[in-house]
Amino acid sequence: MAFILLPAENLKRNTSFPIKVSRLYSCNWKCFSILKQDYIHDRHEITIRYDSSSKLCMDKINGQIMEIPFPNVIFKTPGMRIHLTDDSPRSAISFSYSVEVIEQLRSWGMFPDEIFLPLTASAELKRLIGEFNKFMRIYPILNCPGDRIDYICFCILREIMFSRQGKQMRNRTPEIRIKEVELYFQHHYDEKLDLDAVAEQFGFSHASFYQHWKKIYHSSPHHYVDKLKLRAAALSLLQSNHPLSVIVEELQFPGTSSFHRKFREHFHTSPAEFRRNREYWKKELSKLFAE
Repeated sequence: MAFILLPAENLKRNTSFPIKVSRLYSCNWKCFSILKQDYIHDRHEITIRYDSSSKLCMDKINGQIMEIPFPNVIFKTPGMRIHLTDDSPRSAISFSYSVEVIEQLRSWGMFPDEIFLPLTASAELKRLIGEFNKFMRIYPILNCPGDRIDYICFCILREIMFSRQGKQMRNRTPEIRIKEVELYFQHHYDEKLDLDAVAEQFGFSHASFYQHWKKIYHSSPHHYVDKLKLRAAALSLLQSNHPLSVIVEELQFPGTSSFHRKFREHFHTSPAEFRRNREYWKKELSKLFAE
């Protein structure tokens, strides 16, 4: 992979994840040389320069020479004047957001006022950059690539902000952290989740997590995760011929009898009847998923 630019607005998505990327970019300096150029940037974009043959990045931003060590991150905004120099070739990834998404991120304290920042190349950040670059190679074969890359980019941004602000980020309002837990559930519902461990990861005790979750969503986090699992099971019943036992195992249900009971409570029919009436349920699912 040398250089890839990918519009992302129309990538297929199945979740209501609100932080959707609009454009993706990746380049490797060992395969693709950065050329000197001047341009006016036209969008909100987060660019991570994670590898270079140089120690310092000497790009000029709004007339100011950066002179910042690699790795680093630059938060680009519309109208920003950028001068790139081939004195500091770099491997980089970037992802863009709409104005509406940037406003949401600002309200969560996840888009800083600074233009550029040095980065601590943590193991988690390196892993996420690897996931980003892997996605750029394999996205055409993924079922819902938009969901996957939206979450990868969100995690990259969160890791950057955590490393910048440390515990301050983890002390944000409970409402913001509960929303982050919801986003986490949307991408990990098919795993064996320890909800107390998830709560602790986002700075909650057991009691405070359940209290704040129910205050916002008026149901339990267990119920929310079950709903995600059941809707994924419904799609699998409609789109595949997998045996029910395989679907139950893939989605980490505690057992087939539990799955049958919860499926009937949610869809008011059995899994077998649901699969036999595929045409009807294909139309009904779009209504249910909009709820």
